[in-house]
Amino acid sequence: MKQKLPAFAVLLMATLALWAACTKPTPFGSNLLEEEQADYDFTDTVTVWCTIELEDSLLTSDQGSTAGSFLCGELNDPLFGKSTAEIFSLLQLDFPDPGFDTTKQQFDSIVLFLRYAPANVYGDTMQTQNLRVFRLQEALDDESEYYSTSKLQEATELGRLDGFFPKPNTADSLIVTNTKAPYIRVPLSNDFGNELFNMDSITLSDDSTFYRAVRGLKIVSSSGTTPGAMLAFNLNDESYSRVRLYYHTKTDTTKTVKAFDFFFAGANKFVHFEHDYNGSPAGQQIGLRSDEFIYMQGMQGVRVKVEFPYIDRFEDIAVNKAQLVLTRATDAPGENATLTPVSQLVLTELRSDTSLFVFTSDVSYSLGPALNQGFGRFGGNPEKENINGTFVERYRLTLTQRLQDMVDDTSGDLKKKTVYINVSPQSRVAQRSIVYGPQNVKFPLKLELKYTRVR
Repeated sequence: MKQKLPAFAVLLMATLALWAACTKPTPFGSNLLEEEQADYDFTDTVTVWCTIELEDSLLTSDQGSTAGSFLCGELNDPLFGKSTAEIFSLLQLDFPDPGFDTTKQQFDSIVLFLRYAPANVYGDTMQTQNLRVFRLQEALDDESEYYSTSKLQEATELGRLDGFFPKPNTADSLIVTNTKAPYIRVPLSNDFGNELFNMDSITLSDDSTFYRAVRGLKIVSSSGTTPGAMLAFNLNDESYSRVRLYYHTKTDTTKTVKAFDFFFAGANKFVHFEHDYNGSPAGQQIGLRSDEFIYMQGMQGVRVKVEFPYIDRFEDIAVNKAQLVLTRATDAPGENATLTPVSQLVLTELRSDTSLFVFTSDVSYSLGPALNQGFGRFGGNPEKENINGTFVERYRLTLTQRLQDMVDDTSGDLKKKTVYINVSPQSRVAQRSIVYGPQNVKFPLKLELKYTRVR
């Protein structure tokens, strides 16, 4: 008997292990099972309604100097119409009161340097661009929040760079030779340089006084071509983005050049967007339920409202996995291969009784408490898939936890069965995508739902 017990115990443990291995996990909704064993069910025929909407005004101020990209340019997109982005920014003194002495020193020149943000440059960089820099007529307020609809009137043109080809991936050194990065150089008006050089020490000693005196700069770029390009600059890179004033000592016969820098980092700045969708396919769908093609765009572009009107008819289920599946419509009429697709989509929802959009619970879970863990567990990036021998590019957006909430809600309120598809980061990228709608015959937008019946 003593010899048989160990063998029996081993057999029992093996049986329990096999049972555990064959029991399917239920990552969400497991609390609903109540010790009941059930099988998975799957469906991809849930009714989905999609409506194209204009994006709301976005906060684009960068008072904390944390943004790594500011859009500037013009796109003429056959599918999305015309979009423009303009940069407005204050200048920050490198240090208070540089001690310019006009009796002993002489101004030479002043130059604007802008570091590209290569990953966010969008469009055709083989077309020439014309970049212009203006002085603002009214002062940009360092303490105010500015939105994508905000705009300040410009005054004098301070400089321009005409007919240049953007080279956002061509690195060169600036100031120091041991580092390189892509940037452009724009000569500014000597009148502006002399004004800065002749400012009194009081103005140059106090940030607020200096802001009011300079008022700020406006930077715009355009080409007038199709599709054009949206440039992107990292104004917060202090190694490259700056306004540099050159001067020398009058008695120095060698005219050894000295320099003083004004930075964008440390001061308020924002981006203004304008979109003209008139006559474009995307514009014709705004405010309408879209079945064939779905349009999404960054900047202050368009988003997609997604409704699941009958999802609460799934009674007593635990949602094991739910993904919204979108297939890129590469054959959409007028599609331009130069304009690459959105690299990251997210899901948002309206916070109850407010007009504030927040990430859905699945997005927040992926990002983590500190919002620094990325979108890996959520998805939302385009990936190649082989569908019956045809390679397509698809976005898979997880909404497992959010869908469980919809299933459990019995209020009948359609707003509680609604999410929104947005480009991310919305105001820092100009990308856009066209995907097939829920009634497309080839690759319809659909909800893939795996669930367990609990009763």
